[in-house]
Amino acid sequence: MGTTHTQEGKTTPKQPKKSCRASTAVFGVLLLVLVTFVTGILFYTFVMDNINFATEKISTQIAGLLLDSFSINSTHIVASLKNAGSTLIEITTAYVNGLVTAITNLVKIAPNAIGSVILTGNFLPGNTYDVKLANIFNTEVTFQATF
Repeated sequence: MGTTHTQEGKTTPKQPKKSCRASTAVFGVLLLVLVTFVTGILFYTFVMDNINFATEKISTQIAGLLLDSFSINSTHIVASLKNAGSTLIEITTAYVNGLVTAITNLVKIAPNAIGSVILTGNFLPGNTYDVKLANIFNTEVTFQATF
């Protein structure tokens, strides 16, 4: 930027042309729009990849957990579950008649294998119990056990 002289001998800074200031502002706005657009595309790709991964895992586990057999006595319900899916399934929660029930063993069932879940409680003869077994993805198996 140069200086200009006025008639009174004072120097004032030379102002840039208005068109230069406007083009810089337009360039800045376009750059912000471009950065926002690219960030949005990257975020969308990241989220969709995670959703697809979770959907695939849940679908595999939903289709894969089947009740093979069960037995009941006054203190335990033992359920044999078959993992017909292609990934390891871990049973993490159990409910009997809607109440959380203790699982006595850590249950991890390999693909195409059968695992046993042992539930503890006080079970009375002549009663029917609604049993629900689930994993962290809320894939569940429900059945009724009559003692």
